[in-house]
Amino acid sequence: MRLMKGKKFQSLAILLIGLAIVTTYSLFRQKSQYELQTTRTPTGWGYQVMLNGKTVIDQPTVPGLPGHRGFASEALARKVGECVVSKLHQGQFPPTLTPPELSQLGVSVQ
Repeated sequence: MRLMKGKKFQSLAILLIGLAIVTTYSLFRQKSQYELQTTRTPTGWGYQVMLNGKTVIDQPTVPGLPGHRGFASEALARKVGECVVSKLHQGQFPPTLTPPELSQLGVSVQ
């Protein structure tokens, strides 16, 4: 009888410890505070990246290319903006994009 009570107590203790660990992780994990918005510009599409409601990147044109050409579509601006946000999550600041990276994302670099 004591052996059964001991196993039940041990199982309950393990369950409670596991629950405490999961709860603590959920409360203290760092949530992304970056927000991405696409914007219509005179030359196409651009994007803005905000952190806690403040604009940290305003990119009205295709980055890294000469001139003032916007993205050809909202979807393309969003795709590139998501790549930039991903780089920010990895700790890259500024989150630069190379012409080969832009090309991989579908941006014409010519």
